Amino acid sequence: MSAPPPPGRSLNRRHLMGLAALAVLAASWGIGRRRSAAPAVTEKLSIALPQAPHAGLIHIAAARGFFEERGLAVTVLAQTHGKAALAELLRGGADLAAAADVPIVIEVLKGAPLSIAAAVASASNELAVLARRDREIASPGELQGRRVGVTLGTSGEYFLWAFMVRHRLAPQSLVLVDLSPTRLVEALRSGSVDAIAAWQPVRHEAELALGDAIVSFRAPDAYAQNYVLVGRSEFLSARGEALRRLLLALLDAERFVQTDPLQAKTLLAERLKLSTEALEPAWQALELEVDEQQAQLVTLEDVAGWAMARGYAPTQPMPNFLAHLNFTALQAASPGRVTVVR
Repeated sequence: MSAPPPPGRSLNRRHLMGLAALAVLAASWGIGRRRSAAPAVTEKLSIALPQAPHAGLIHIAAARGFFEERGLAVTVLAQTHGKAALAELLRGGADLAAAADVPIVIEVLKGAPLSIAAAVASASNELAVLARRDREIASPGELQGRRVGVTLGTSGEYFLWAFMVRHRLAPQSLVLVDLSPTRLVEALRSGSVDAIAAWQPVRHEAELALGDAIVSFRAPDAYAQNYVLVGRSEFLSARGEALRRLLLALLDAERFVQTDPLQAKTLLAERLKLSTEALEPAWQALELEVDEQQAQLVTLEDVAGWAMARGYAPTQPMPNFLAHLNFTALQAASPGRVTVVR
């Protein structure tokens, strides 16, 4: 079965649900699946996987049996968020991890031999800063000097920095309180922090629980977040066939999302133990697509500059992040998905 052509970033697939072309694509996809047969040799992989919508394609591929159809035996190791998944990979507990780009860049700057196999999701307007109205915070400028809960060393903290810069505020004027994603909403509810920076579905949970008691601040396009599949460079080089099959399975999952978005959303909500209503904001904000885009290199360098300034890694010359992108498997699975100049 051939891989689907690369989708355009400007195209919102949910706006195409009513087009007849999708019905044709759905029919051909079903026929292609019935004709496919799993390879005789099964490849084994383990993935540290966050219980988060950003890793949706991996969750869907596991639930729908796409890994098995591609001749893979995949062990999923559940994690709370991407930074925790990356930590599991680095301590040798998993072959691969799904995580946002920020913690990966920090570990690369520290010398970790990591490479990215592909992006599996992207978003530019998913994160937000949520503040308590009773602390007299009605605008971004009134965040200065306040205690803000955030998971340090993650895309949440990087977004918070980008948010402050976008609003011409000194990021160092905040008092950052390091909290795991599972503790953010309760900290905001109890008042131990004045505000939080959160991604979905934590953001939706806070907005639902606290309603008019909080105000939500966004910064569209301040941070183009990428969620990626990462592994040790040596492992990715040695297991090219397993990775090719894995990416084909994720392309199968992407096609499933395009052809039957309602069923895909329902399935993902079940995997994440969320209601479809709780998943909906993330579902609308995320592009669940497999690719390696040129723009990703720019984001990696921007994050690296921030991470060094923040003290997460020693000051050093900007790394060549091109050396930390592994194109081999995605090129073999679907060459058009790789747009990085190299």
